[in-house]
Amino acid sequence: MKVKAYKVSKIAEYMKDLLEDDMLLCSLWVEGEISGFTRHSSGHLFFALKDDDATLRCAIFKSQADELPFDPNNGDLVRIYGRISLYKKSGDLRLIGEFLDPVGEGNIQQSLEKLKEKLLAEGIFGNQRPIPRYARKIAIVTSPTGAAIADMLKIIRGRNHLTEVVLLPTLVQGDHAPADIVRSIQLANDESGADVLIVGRGGGSTEDLWAFNSEMVARAVYASDIPVISAVGHETNFSLCDFAADLRCATPTEAAEVATPHWGQMAGGLKFAVDELNQALASKIEGMPIRLERRTNALQACISRRVDNAKRDLMAKSDILDKVSPMAVLRRGFALVTDDAGNTIKKGNNLETGQAVTLKFEDCDRNAKIL
Repeated sequence: MKVKAYKVSKIAEYMKDLLEDDMLLCSLWVEGEISGFTRHSSGHLFFALKDDDATLRCAIFKSQADELPFDPNNGDLVRIYGRISLYKKSGDLRLIGEFLDPVGEGNIQQSLEKLKEKLLAEGIFGNQRPIPRYARKIAIVTSPTGAAIADMLKIIRGRNHLTEVVLLPTLVQGDHAPADIVRSIQLANDESGADVLIVGRGGGSTEDLWAFNSEMVARAVYASDIPVISAVGHETNFSLCDFAADLRCATPTEAAEVATPHWGQMAGGLKFAVDELNQALASKIEGMPIRLERRTNALQACISRRVDNAKRDLMAKSDILDKVSPMAVLRRGFALVTDDAGNTIKKGNNLETGQAVTLKFEDCDRNAKIL
């Protein structure tokens, strides 16, 4: 039995007709907070309406957009009048708006501002550590499949092929993304051994980037022992992660450029340092003979002074010894009396009649006997 299959375009057209013919959906007011606002070059407005539980894509075409009484922005709480339709090319369900009425500041934006003030008061936005100039290893917390990582790796490899990269694959959007980002930051600190850490992702809508506005992500970035470069979205996007990081870059590619030392600049700097060292060595070698001669003369003078002083000291001590020497006494006409054993006789009472003694004079010895 052959089953009839419908073309996608037929189903899309059917669903579009159902939506636009529905009594409720063809004419209604919807209230929500603007997110992901974009003004196309054509003049059309594209954005999403959000509340705590759901998101609805919206479009206001140029003819109606030109008549709006105010300029809508992300975070505005608004009411929009229009109809629900299906954009067949993408299969997206959209509210085609005809009028937009401001209500006030959205709850989500208010909550973000309050959280921002809280973290600012705690000092969570106080990191300003310098980014290492010559990082040998870079850790990157981002999606492994996005365009951002491909762009960053291209920049890093182009600037310095010796720089090591550690990729920590991470969810970057969705309900589970904040916890996954925190886990990757902690893992980078515990195991990567990196000199600098890049946390981020490519551009997207406010909803896509919202994980980087999480309080737990901001605190994890602040607590990182490794200096952090935040690169979330594009130049116009700011997140709590940006404020908590040591440095905020407008794009992931800019972060890769800042984190990676350029090989050519490193080689040039090394050559300059070597040239300076050679010049310093040449200067020292050139002046070495003069310095050596000066030091030799100084050393010789020092030695001469010490020898002269030693000579004078020796002569002085020699004179003293000569004066107290027994030979000096003998030269003055005295004689030294010793017994047969060579012991000096100091007192006459120690001598006995008939005892043989020796008389030592300056020039000779004479034997004698006590009478």
